[in-house]
Amino acid sequence: MVGYPLMVKASEGGGGKGIRRVEKREDLATALLQVQTEVVGSPVFLMQLFSGGRHLEVQVLADQHGHVTTLNGRDCSIQRRHQKIIEEGPPVIADSDTLEKMERAAASLARAVGYVGVGTVEYLYRDG
Repeated sequence: MVGYPLMVKASEGGGGKGIRRVEKREDLATALLQVQTEVVGSPVFLMQLFSGGRHLEVQVLADQHGHVTTLNGRDCSIQRRHQKIIEEGPPVIADSDTLEKMERAAASLARAVGYVGVGTVEYLYRDG
């Protein structure tokens, strides 16, 4: 059970499209239809609303030989209508140990799924 409030999010959404906040059950069907219409064919998932957190990201670069590296993280929390306005790096909200753990986790994830290319691992972060 996810509970309310929740977010309806298209896996392939971005740029503020394919995401809706839902406060109560009666609004879920409408939000789901809106998300499916904005990002046609994308898998859609529900997640509990995470209030008071920061949107941190780690860039991952991986090649077909299993080499994976990460770039410094960035804070993408300044948004308007779920679209990033500013990406600040490195993030100042998390300490260096936490950022290093996030980078190692991002690299491990890329290796585990055999990722090849340049991509982003996103985190919802709240201190404490």
